[in-house]
Amino acid sequence: MSDITKSYRSERGSCFWVAESEEKVVGMVGALPVDHPTLREKQLQLLHLFVDIERRCQGTAKALVGTVLQFARDQGYSEAVLGTNTVQFSARALYQGMGFQETGQSHLTVSGRLVAVPTVHFIHHLPSAQAGGL
Repeated sequence: MSDITKSYRSERGSCFWVAESEEKVVGMVGALPVDHPTLREKQLQLLHLFVDIERRCQGTAKALVGTVLQFARDQGYSEAVLGTNTVQFSARALYQGMGFQETGQSHLTVSGRLVAVPTVHFIHHLPSAQAGGL
């Protein structure tokens, strides 16, 4: 995150969005292509969704996620994926409300230690550009 241009704008099929209100940043989200040799579908990963605490429950997160989904569709991705931790109840509800489906959970290790909060993985199957609509 220290170099957004390098991380999110240098790779084809990736992007980063910032939501502003009254000339202040109130939200952001990034998206990067998933590069995995066993994938059958072209996937885009949604990363680092953040909305300022004072702007939550006002549609900012939904607009940012919707922007990522539209970008993914326009770029020819067939799936959008993401991970969030299990205690992010409102984020999980947002994703599920926007059509993401839970695919499983994993526990991350940091320096050989098991992190106590599991990550929940989600997928959103995108309609093809020919099918129209999100």
